[in-house]
Amino acid sequence: MKLSNITKNLLAGASAIAFTMGASVTGALAGGHSKGTVLKVASWAGPKHTMNYGVFPWMNNSLKSCSGGSLSLKVEYGLAPPPAMYDTIRDGVADIGWIVHGYTPGKFVTTKLAELPGIPGNAQQISTAFQKTWEKYLSKAKEAKGIQILGSYVHGPGLLNTKKPITSYKQIKGMKLRVGGGVANAIGKALGIAGVNVPAPKVYETIASGVADGVLFPMETMYAFKVAELVKHTFRNPDGMYTTSFALIQSNSSYKKLSGAHKKCVDSIRGVGMSSKIGGFWDAADDLGEKEALKLGVKITEPSAAERAYYKQVTSKIEAQVLAQVAKKGVDGKAALAFFKSQIK
Repeated sequence: MKLSNITKNLLAGASAIAFTMGASVTGALAGGHSKGTVLKVASWAGPKHTMNYGVFPWMNNSLKSCSGGSLSLKVEYGLAPPPAMYDTIRDGVADIGWIVHGYTPGKFVTTKLAELPGIPGNAQQISTAFQKTWEKYLSKAKEAKGIQILGSYVHGPGLLNTKKPITSYKQIKGMKLRVGGGVANAIGKALGIAGVNVPAPKVYETIASGVADGVLFPMETMYAFKVAELVKHTFRNPDGMYTTSFALIQSNSSYKKLSGAHKKCVDSIRGVGMSSKIGGFWDAADDLGEKEALKLGVKITEPSAAERAYYKQVTSKIEAQVLAQVAKKGVDGKAALAFFKSQIK
């Protein structure tokens, strides 16, 4: 398998990553500066996750370069579990963090458009289109309260990962599988899955303990969350099974306190460019995850044409359900979805 340039660079810098994101992460990311503004970043995944070894170091370097070293980041782990991350940032416990929209039910509805089944593409393609759609349509719903959306993005193609081999979606009826919230829950229901809802960091122990027999997850998790140690079979639908939407956020109070020059630095990397960049890191993480999964004996299978048609049929009502929910937020969901799909290139 040919790895992307980003993946090669990440692998080549493994020793540097281990130092930067290890026990000395806060000082390393802040660059050792005792002066200037240091923004606290709350992260809920481990050092092996692409947000921590890729995205935040890139952001830190970008902000330091823009500000002449007077604006930097400090990553801290364990400040809050994933479902509490939105409130953690809004309330100022940390300045910046990343949220899963599906972990905060009721707060975000319009973002489900980015998670629908049957949308092919990689993380960079969909993330770029997602942010453009957020800016043009979805932001009108004013779902982001007390926070700044720096970038909207998705992980790579969602996959069905199981302990036992799967050749048909019909085989997973009644199977205990972890689903991650949002549209994934509706997909699980349509397929007859006995859904297990736990945040991503809890997936390993959930499968290891036998509570779940597999998980709906993208390929990057095979490495980042060590899923390949437990599940050995991946069912990959090239039509697009699902994805999960995220946002990188900053509290309003934190942003407002920045100097004019520092605001310009943040503004210079936010938006569509940031979403595209983050998507690229997630695609590289998928490459790495697949490489590591194959090393551990994971078998990847694609569904037959008949199975792909079956999946499309059983999930066909989800789009209309989401569009109805989006309409209640005062957003033209049909126009937003058409625009979103047109921007995936």
